[in-house]
Amino acid sequence: MSTGEPKHRILVVEDEAMVSMLLEDMVLDCGCEIIGPVATFDRALEFAREGEFDVAVLDINLGGTLSYPIAEVIRTRGIPVIFATGYGAAGLLDKF
Repeated sequence: MSTGEPKHRILVVEDEAMVSMLLEDMVLDCGCEIIGPVATFDRALEFAREGEFDVAVLDINLGGTLSYPIAEVIRTRGIPVIFATGYGAAGLLDKF
């Protein structure tokens, strides 16, 4: 990405501090801009509805609350969602 191109804005939703920092580093290393990181369900839902970003990276489990409703809001806006999870593909709902 050249310096003249706008940076992609990545929403990071992760409640584990160490994982969040690793995701931030990866996003920044790719030349993108971090939105967040966001660690709570309610704040993430607010960002999902109103935030300006190009793609979202969501932890599935936010302090015991599943992030699928957040993903639904983001998908209805036509924005891609990436799930970051230790559960693997078996932990995802079929529609995702």
